[in-house]
Amino acid sequence: MTLFRQAKDCSLPRGAALLAAGTAALLAGCAPVPRLGVAPPPLAQAGTAATQSLAPTVGAPSAWPGEGWWQAYGDPQLDALVAEGLSAAPDIALAQARLDRAAALARSAGAARLPQAEAQAGVQQEKQSLNLGFPPSFKPVLPQGWNDGGQITASLGFDLDLWGRNRAALAAATSQRRAAALDLQQARLLLSVAIVSAYVDLDRLVAERDIRAAQVRSLEQTGEIADQRVENGLENIASTAQARGAVALARIALSQAEESEALRRSQIAALVGAGPDRGLALRRPALSAVTVRGIPATATTELVARRPDVAAARERVAAGASSMREARAGFFPSLSLNALFGVQSLGLERLFEADSTYGRVGPAVSLPIFRGGALAARYRGARADYDAAVASYNATVLGAYRETADAVTATRLVTERLAQARAAAAASEEALATVTARYKAGLVSYLDVLQVDDRRLDARLTLAAIEAAARGADLALVRALGGGFSSATATATAPMTAMKDTPHG
Repeated sequence: MTLFRQAKDCSLPRGAALLAAGTAALLAGCAPVPRLGVAPPPLAQAGTAATQSLAPTVGAPSAWPGEGWWQAYGDPQLDALVAEGLSAAPDIALAQARLDRAAALARSAGAARLPQAEAQAGVQQEKQSLNLGFPPSFKPVLPQGWNDGGQITASLGFDLDLWGRNRAALAAATSQRRAAALDLQQARLLLSVAIVSAYVDLDRLVAERDIRAAQVRSLEQTGEIADQRVENGLENIASTAQARGAVALARIALSQAEESEALRRSQIAALVGAGPDRGLALRRPALSAVTVRGIPATATTELVARRPDVAAARERVAAGASSMREARAGFFPSLSLNALFGVQSLGLERLFEADSTYGRVGPAVSLPIFRGGALAARYRGARADYDAAVASYNATVLGAYRETADAVTATRLVTERLAQARAAAAASEEALATVTARYKAGLVSYLDVLQVDDRRLDARLTLAAIEAAARGADLALVRALGGGFSSATATATAPMTAMKDTPHG
């Protein structure tokens, strides 16, 4: 229902009094706001037991990962790959586009809080019907035939937003924009971790290829010795058959390692947003020695603020709370101030005469009385969205603590395995040298050499795999700790509490 008063018909005090009286009467007939009960609170950080799981276990407590954390691996080629990926990868462009859209929606929501002005103009040819109920005596003075006419109008409107609906809509859109910005940070973190992880695995595969190639050369040399011993009558023909079979199997394993390396190069090229030829141009990785990262002493208390995914989930909880307030305000009247002024005439030559002016100014009240349950459905839907956002936030927080605890456990155990693998690799090299010398002296059979060489191969491959696993555990810890995400961005909103406006049932 809309109420307009002509400015010349009533004074402002009288109009305001009538408006107030009408509003009071209309409020008595407002549709009741559904009572949905107490909203679920977001998970409190103090309620998450993680002190023992996140306690420093490897060396002294470490600092939080910083921006450009991958530079600690000491490989300029890796630094260039991460920079290339962060600037050219489609995933980053997609996250940036989502941020741009969220920013546009926030600006659109903010526009509702400002006065709205509009101007219109038009000219037309029109003919008045003389048989539209006019008395016959009026016909001589009515316009005859087709006549030109026109109008020019300017209007101004302003929603007073008494119940905060527009403010809540702007708050919701702003929270969604912040969440999109944090999603962009999360996308950058995940991409950089993925590039470094693939590069670390490439380093492992290159090492495996070298080990396999060295094994082929070693077996070929040992097979030549076996051929000489057979010619001298010191071995039977079975030794040469074993040697040829061992070389063939080693070449198959080498081919498989080369295939895996080629696939990983192609993966890295795709991650940085380039074609497969980019992977072919990669040089051999030159990563620094494996080091084990410690966990910060403040991990239990600061983890939530250090992760962009948790911060984004928190912003979506805030957006859900604001959307509920917006939906709740829809049950109450809206009050706006409107003004219109213009000129119109039948006959363009009279358009700007004094008698052609017209206008109106005054308040307008709109009251939703019956909408077929649409308002209640929207309110319940907003509450469901809020509950879902809280559940998602709680799951993200618990997942953050689980990922961090898993990374701490993996880091601690892989350190122990790494020391054992290095010792095993050194012992296997010594054993092969010894058995090879004994074989040349005729003290052991060729089968003995093959067995020792197989164990040496397994030890070297195990060492390469555990070194890659140690770097993988470090990467998992970097990701779990937020990858250098700025805590200043995460504290853009205060820790969430239960909404004050949430109805209690």
